Amino acid sequence: MTARYWRVVLVLLWAVTGCDSSEGKGDAGTVVEDGGAREDGGMPEDAGPGDAGTDPLACEKQRGVCAGARRAMVDGAYESECTALSYGADYESAETRCDGLDNDCDGVTDPSFASRVMNVDGPYSSAPSILKTDQGIFVSWEYPGIRVLRLNTDLVLQEAVTVSMPWEREEGQMQVILHSTLVRTQEGMALVYATMASGSRPPLRAYLVPLDDQGVPKTVPQGEPREVSLLDWQGGGRSPRVATSHEGDRVVVVWATGTSMEPSFQVMGTVTDLQGQVLAAPRVLFTSSEPVTPRVSSVLWTRDGEVVVVMKDQKPALSGDLVRVRRFDGNLDPHGEERSFEMADEPMALLTDLGPARGGPLESLVLVMRSRMGPSWGTQVQVVQNLFSGGTPETWTEAPTPQVVWYGALADEGKLRLAWLSEYKDHEAPSPGGDPMLGWTARLWAQDEGHSPVDRTPGLEDLPLHRYAQWVLMEKLAPRRVGALYMTSTVEGSSLDAVRYCTP
Repeated sequence: MTARYWRVVLVLLWAVTGCDSSEGKGDAGTVVEDGGAREDGGMPEDAGPGDAGTDPLACEKQRGVCAGARRAMVDGAYESECTALSYGADYESAETRCDGLDNDCDGVTDPSFASRVMNVDGPYSSAPSILKTDQGIFVSWEYPGIRVLRLNTDLVLQEAVTVSMPWEREEGQMQVILHSTLVRTQEGMALVYATMASGSRPPLRAYLVPLDDQGVPKTVPQGEPREVSLLDWQGGGRSPRVATSHEGDRVVVVWATGTSMEPSFQVMGTVTDLQGQVLAAPRVLFTSSEPVTPRVSSVLWTRDGEVVVVMKDQKPALSGDLVRVRRFDGNLDPHGEERSFEMADEPMALLTDLGPARGGPLESLVLVMRSRMGPSWGTQVQVVQNLFSGGTPETWTEAPTPQVVWYGALADEGKLRLAWLSEYKDHEAPSPGGDPMLGWTARLWAQDEGHSPVDRTPGLEDLPLHRYAQWVLMEKLAPRRVGALYMTSTVEGSSLDAVRYCTP
């Protein structure tokens, strides 16, 4: 017999009996590393590396961080089934880390996870609001009424709280909810929403509802919900947007006025404190001329106390829009010069602040817009940095014609992250169930600053969409992990869905 034969026999006997020599007994819980010689006598010194098919001590899993793993000895015997003791500190039975490793040894590194948050009562065309706190991820959902959803960091629904409306308590005329936003204040989280009468008839009203740390509306001593009136504008209004100051003690409400039947064409704004005390009475921020229609796109309160407003002059007959940006002080008096950008129809202009890691309060602002340019006329996502020092639009990505992009943005420790639906419908094909609002499909894409776009669609099939599923929400869930939420629709109904994925 050869020496190699006897070595193999000894290894087999060792595995069956768990025997050890008086000099080489391994300590309880000691991992046998790399199949190499060990001074503690856990293996014969010249045993070579093996695999699960030939080496009796090789672990069941041999991919990712488990590559080369061999059974650890516990209480004088080798593990019958390998655990983290054998696989090492980087091993996870179900992968949760975003560390660039295949932690669960299934051959996939940093996988994405898809989930259904909840079924919804109907399509939701305007973008919901999302806000992260220490207690979870909160989403304002407007249909029907307004509900505040509390999700955990796996984007699993924990609670849905209904916010009572003034007309429900007072039996007044029902109002149409135009926009709701979750905001941070110095007193905690709050919901701000705006309403008008049916048919978009005045007045335009805005309310602030303080929420506790679970997203439940706070109440006054008599048990009624606390509700602060921020605005009671007797004229018409469209596209209201709100923001709170960096200190969380003031609220700015911005809205557009004027239609072809009801001039004048202006963007208005007002500032109040958290009790509704007016600090800056409603005043004109922008004036537009016919035949354009002004609409508010985004508003943000900077770290140095300025208010930046983004609006668009919507031109008729798909002839493009003019995006206009201007700074104002805390009293809504203008600062500096206005900036403007000629863009394609519906630019979806969105302003975000990347934070101190990207410089001062103005240097860190970025503007994200959508455009279409020839000769391909694909939909481009463009980003403007150095917004108030001459920055120009830079194309990040382009979706080919006839796809349309609907996106969300996230500022994450000085980095800009985007996610979008590239939407398409084959109008020659019959609509599902005969419903012309169904039949749109999309892929979900994400792009991190400095990197190429990545397809984050869960599975091979495209996502089924309603015609007005025109938004993506983004939020940071954990270090290097981001969540994207969106709405899907089929003939069976609509749902709020989510994908969790790792960032570079």
